[in-house]
Amino acid sequence: MPAFPKIDTIVYMITLDEIKKTAKLAKIEITEEEANLYTKQLSDVLTWVAKLQEIKENPITKENSPCTYQREDTPVSFENTGALTAAFNDKKDNFLKVKKVL
Repeated sequence: MPAFPKIDTIVYMITLDEIKKTAKLAKIEITEEEANLYTKQLSDVLTWVAKLQEIKENPITKENSPCTYQREDTPVSFENTGALTAAFNDKKDNFLKVKKVL
């Protein structure tokens, strides 16, 4: 089975001093506990962004994908669209209105 392309990810470490300086520049007050938390969280986010950049530079293709099976994407027609659209009270042109989903 083919493996994913090897990615040597750079790990970014934000220092506690950088967090405190950024908070000061942004004119926000943070506690020592928050500064420690933000140090880890921002380091993780920057490391994740670096991984995304590396994947963008080395995309996974069909040839180097670890997936051994890929189905064909074939469209299937739905025969009873009239009954489905009749179930909606709110319609406008070819659109069906549904309740807001959060």
